Amino acid sequence: MIKVLVTASLVIVALIFIVVAVLLGGAWWLSLKQPPAFALITEKYYVCPQHRALHGGIFGKGPTKIFFPDQARQWCWRSEWQEISKSEFRSLATQWYNVDWKNEGDWWQYDASQID
Repeated sequence: MIKVLVTASLVIVALIFIVVAVLLGGAWWLSLKQPPAFALITEKYYVCPQHRALHGGIFGKGPTKIFFPDQARQWCWRSEWQEISKSEFRSLATQWYNVDWKNEGDWWQYDASQID
């Protein structure tokens, strides 16, 4: 009887370790599909050129914008993202997705690089 209880206890402990490992592995896997600054409060802009994707703004606080082509996967690996400037982000969004920044909120209309 004691042998059965010890075996059952060890099986339960092993299952708990497996579940925790799967959860941690899943969280790590999902983190690889996010831009580098995803969990920080910082202003960054990224392009994923292979998939013509854009992701930028104030990460961790907002506002942010995400653009992916229709009929394409809606994520890029972390290593595929390249940091760009806000003006490059705005230019690519206009070029690839026909974004009219005049119709967006004040934050998106402002571009410090255009100040003389």
